[in-house]
Amino acid sequence: MSTVGIRLPAPGARPRTRGLVWLVARQHRAALWAGLVVVAAVAAYIVWQRTEMVGYIRTHGIEGCADWKMFCHGRRVSLHRDTDPTAGAFRHLNDTYRTPLLNTGRLLIALPALIGVFIGAPLFARELEMGTHQLVWTQSVSRTRWLIAKLALPLAVVTAGTAVLAALYTWWWRAARTQFQDIAWGTAVPFDATGPAAVALAPLAFFVGAAAGLLLRRTVPAMAVTLGATAGVQYGLGALRPHLMTPRTVVSDASGDFAHTPIEVFFTSWRGIGDGFLARNGAKIPSDRCSSAIGQDGWDRCLARSGATERQYEELHPASHYWPMQWMQAGICLAAAVALAAFCVWWIRRRPAVKEAA
Repeated sequence: MSTVGIRLPAPGARPRTRGLVWLVARQHRAALWAGLVVVAAVAAYIVWQRTEMVGYIRTHGIEGCADWKMFCHGRRVSLHRDTDPTAGAFRHLNDTYRTPLLNTGRLLIALPALIGVFIGAPLFARELEMGTHQLVWTQSVSRTRWLIAKLALPLAVVTAGTAVLAALYTWWWRAARTQFQDIAWGTAVPFDATGPAAVALAPLAFFVGAAAGLLLRRTVPAMAVTLGATAGVQYGLGALRPHLMTPRTVVSDASGDFAHTPIEVFFTSWRGIGDGFLARNGAKIPSDRCSSAIGQDGWDRCLARSGATERQYEELHPASHYWPMQWMQAGICLAAAVALAAFCVWWIRRRPAVKEAA
């Protein structure tokens, strides 16, 4: 019986590895080269866009300035007056660099789904569907070793590529976040495209596809299931994200004015978590409690019945929550990825027993 191992080269010949890693690399060399080209192209685009944007900001002297600040480097400006050069610089910055920033983030958010569909799902489904796995299984290679070798190389490549793109996009976003304060940092763009959260989504989607391929043993159904499952995971993470940490509550004065709260708190925080009015005993009355009220009179009567006062509250996540929430979401994704990897190993080990029992 032949073996799959390392063939010793002849004297003076160039060493050539013949093993499972070599076999996996040969099988997926086209996909690996294509992925390398995509990563290099997107990385070059991000570097180019950031360099151009930062150069424009420095040339026009608007570093550290933002729409919510009515001054720039100690000089009061009108950011919305047509004749003000600073306002014109901000408008050009928004028109030229905002859309590329958001579209690149959306591309990176779609990347995990593409990894799961086109790399993870066919990884085992195609071999099981065509029966080519039996050739390897007849060699002196266990099924578990075959599975681990099949998983290891693509996993390392997709994780490394995603890490590079996430790091570069984070670098770009950090340079743009001051000027684009209206883009909340907790929304899908930029949150799911930056930091460890973006990196952890790639192995999770990869293992979702691999597990679907093992279970379904058909390439196209596995790809369809992977696409739906990955989209569901990303939707679920978005719904869970506001609850990863307890939001901060800011309260207005008796007239409903938040003047005592620094304006920087509002414009550097992720808002929209919750808002409403306070009752006399300090209890929170969410605004959506009276969402079915008709007209201003109906709204006022609903609030009066609820015991609401003029004092308002708003729940938000300050900027200091960004990195803790990044690591929390990354931890959830990595834990799910490890569980799926363990499931794949368990499933491939279980298959011979199931076949014999049949």
